Amino acid sequence: MNYNDTNPDYLASERLYSNTSMTGHKKFDDSGYLVLKNVINAENFYSEIPTVKGQYTYADSTEHYMHKETEKQVPGSIARYHYPPYKKYVYVIKKVIEESIGRKLYETYFYDRFYNPGQELKIHTDRPACEISMSIHIGTNLDEPWPFWIKTPDVYDDPLKKTKIIRKGKNKKIVLKPGDGLIYKGCERPHWREVLHGDPLDNNLYYHQIFFHYVLKDGIRAHHAFDRN
Repeated sequence: MNYNDTNPDYLASERLYSNTSMTGHKKFDDSGYLVLKNVINAENFYSEIPTVKGQYTYADSTEHYMHKETEKQVPGSIARYHYPPYKKYVYVIKKVIEESIGRKLYETYFYDRFYNPGQELKIHTDRPACEISMSIHIGTNLDEPWPFWIKTPDVYDDPLKKTKIIRKGKNKKIVLKPGDGLIYKGCERPHWREVLHGDPLDNNLYYHQIFFHYVLKDGIRAHHAFDRN
């Protein structure tokens, strides 16, 4: 699967939200993403995979949660919203991002997911609570890397009116090793993962990642701080 620049829905969404999360960090604003190596010690995030698939939404402990049979974005996966053992890293990652892009953030939420072969993350842009995000590769037992794809910004004749594209963005393939992180503009940049390789009947094969989401303190999405949706 590739980003389809003839799809009117994505063209309209991307045009509407481009340049709405400007930071003043030239490399980040020009590409929409930054790769950071060895952001965390992946061993600290080790977790046994839940035996029942679906979405888990946690309260204040691992014993208190709601469960839905299907995770809507990636059906068949296992996903966890606010998994308590990871909460302390919200502030660690926030500081890393702030130091990297030179802007202050409010935290919104964090979310981790276990993918299995045959699953994919379809092309999308995120809701407002994901304005500035970091995706971190936690671990996998697959032999081949599984890239994260992101489209860099189109360049317009006028960054405000956006009446004409003078240079199209590119589809970038990013491979993260366990512990590596990708900072990206979730609301602006279309991103996706192609179908995960491997035997779809083998549920022992997995790829584990976590997303930490934030909004700019002085940005247009600041009112989505501390999201609990």
